[in-house]
Amino acid sequence: MCHICNGVTGNMSDKKKENRLRHNGLDELDVESLLAQWQTCVEMANSVSSRRDTMNNLFVTLHLALVTTVAVIWDSKAYPLLGLGCVLCLIWLLSIGNYCKLNQAKYDVICEIEKQLPAQPFNDEWINIKNKRFYIESTHLEKCMPLLFFVSYIVIFVLILI
Repeated sequence: MCHICNGVTGNMSDKKKENRLRHNGLDELDVESLLAQWQTCVEMANSVSSRRDTMNNLFVTLHLALVTTVAVIWDSKAYPLLGLGCVLCLIWLLSIGNYCKLNQAKYDVICEIEKQLPAQPFNDEWINIKNKRFYIESTHLEKCMPLLFFVSYIVIFVLILI
């Protein structure tokens, strides 16, 4: 998420927040404007995440339909479907990577805006989660699905061949 956020974090007192705003040369109107921009960016990031979930659901549905069709056919006529499945896995992996980069860019902008605000919830969340012992970024977990389908297509190809 916010790999670039290096601003002040943690539990800041009201006095420190006030000093920080004055140091940044921000008045109440500036803070409201920044907060509105921050909120818009957060909504856009959530929208991208929602589209990413929809895309993943679509690919899972396509692959389950392909696997079911191949199981029904179960002979050499299924080879083109297995090839199609492998290509779809590649497209899926590339799409996950693109969404990851898009979300990263959005979180970077959010964190840059937060540096000027009294609170930094995204940055604080990222710092807290990074310190968790067994945290694995969801993108790494997400990429397991297309890889599992890809391996399944190869195994099915070999089993039909035998």
